[in-house]
Amino acid sequence: MIVRDLRAADAPRLLEFLRKYFPEEEALLGTRPEGFERIVRRIYRWDVRLVLALLRAFGRPVFRFFVIEDGGRLVATTLLTFSRRAGYVSMVVVDPAVRRRGLAKELLERARRATRARGLPYVVLDVLEANAPARALYERLGFETLRETAYFVHGAPSEAGPAPVGVPGLRPFDRRDARALVEVARRSRPPEIEEVLPSSERELSGSAWEGELLASQLAAWVLDDGTGARAWISAAVSRATEAGHVSSPIVDPALPGARAADLVRTAVAWCAERGRPRVMTMVPAENRAGRAALEEVGFRRAIPVRTLYRKVD
Repeated sequence: MIVRDLRAADAPRLLEFLRKYFPEEEALLGTRPEGFERIVRRIYRWDVRLVLALLRAFGRPVFRFFVIEDGGRLVATTLLTFSRRAGYVSMVVVDPAVRRRGLAKELLERARRATRARGLPYVVLDVLEANAPARALYERLGFETLRETAYFVHGAPSEAGPAPVGVPGLRPFDRRDARALVEVARRSRPPEIEEVLPSSERELSGSAWEGELLASQLAAWVLDDGTGARAWISAAVSRATEAGHVSSPIVDPALPGARAADLVRTAVAWCAERGRPRVMTMVPAENRAGRAALEEVGFRRAIPVRTLYRKVD
């Protein structure tokens, strides 16, 4: 067997994996084959590959997409992205025909080594609460529970109504808002979570280059009471998925719930205007104010998830 990085030609097999082995998530996302394959091809254009290669050469890789090939056929894969203090494993999937041969363990070891090479102290991953076999494997490999979270979904954004008009302090996000919003986010997070997944101005500001690479439209809004931003939400739609996506809202707990709900309605209406049949997000349990605003607008808890972590030895 060969362990290597993903290639453009792997896109159909990768899509097959997503649909077959992540049915709960796929039911929410609704991956579009043509859009998904277009994004993979775009990532492997010569100019994009040059930028990614330069970033990797200077020790700043954007991501690693490991695959295991057996007899010319892709049989296992995982995606690793990088935050300020952790390598984040987004999925670990192995073809049932070759399970119990240590392939998942090998992928996680590759992710651990790549994270250590980046100089980051933790590896983090999400696993469905109901996936007991995967959780048992991760725990044997030294992963511990960091927090509980969940996918939330709004199944009828077109019925949520138009974006509210005339809401005091509701305006588009500006990069200068990021510092104040990070402070709001930090106050709602337990220190053990902030240690592993610290709030980041860059995560709020996003990247036009990343949006272009992933063929996404992006937007973000804040509520500003005149002394600075006190709440934030972003929204994205991509050619690769049917569902729209909104961020887990950052909301100052002292902000009135009706105002936070208006912020969420703005993002849902933006997705509905772009023809999205549903909108999804992922919300950690500690984000009580953000969850309350989502539920006020019609989001429901769909899939419970557990976030695990381990130190990079």
